[in-house]
Amino acid sequence: MSSDLHNPRLESPMNDVLKNIYSRRSVRDYLPDDVPDEVIRELIRAGTYAPSAANKKPWRFVVIKNRELMNKLSDKAKELWIELDVKSSNPELIALANMVSRPGFNIFFNAPLLIMIFSDPDAFSPQIDCALAAENMMLAARSLGIGSCWIGLGAPLGQVQAVMDDLGVPHACKLVGCLIFSYPVKLDQKAPKRDENVVLKWIS
Repeated sequence: MSSDLHNPRLESPMNDVLKNIYSRRSVRDYLPDDVPDEVIRELIRAGTYAPSAANKKPWRFVVIKNRELMNKLSDKAKELWIELDVKSSNPELIALANMVSRPGFNIFFNAPLLIMIFSDPDAFSPQIDCALAAENMMLAARSLGIGSCWIGLGAPLGQVQAVMDDLGVPHACKLVGCLIFSYPVKLDQKAPKRDENVVLKWIS
């Protein structure tokens, strides 16, 4: 067992859930192979097993395998980020706009599968609930040998009603996250070092 997956303080060998959590990475380099529909359904099923406030289960999913549409959405998102850059003096925002302006840059990293998570308006904490669903999906993907990444650059798409109309999303639903999935060129990426000094207070 690799050292980055082993905690010597555990009395028993690490179970598969912990291995998945500690080995999941944001993947941005994918093989061109399509993810089978039955696997996509399994990822969504895993998402629906996330907890939600008052058991509202507010998540709604749009599955996109059409690469032409994904390229179109990427171009629109890049356009929106560049427009924000023109109005901003924030150096981080300017850096993002410069990144997306690079020729050929695709915010979805040319992955063959995009799943957009929307929240139903009838929920107490839709952002939290949908984020929990997304993490379930990414961990499920890892267990199946599939890479994933939450694409924050896709967030502005939710503010464009024409885009939502094209996707057939009801007006009341809000975009929470864009996730990409597929088989990674390199599945076992090395984990960056984690800061273990994150507990503010331990009260017994």
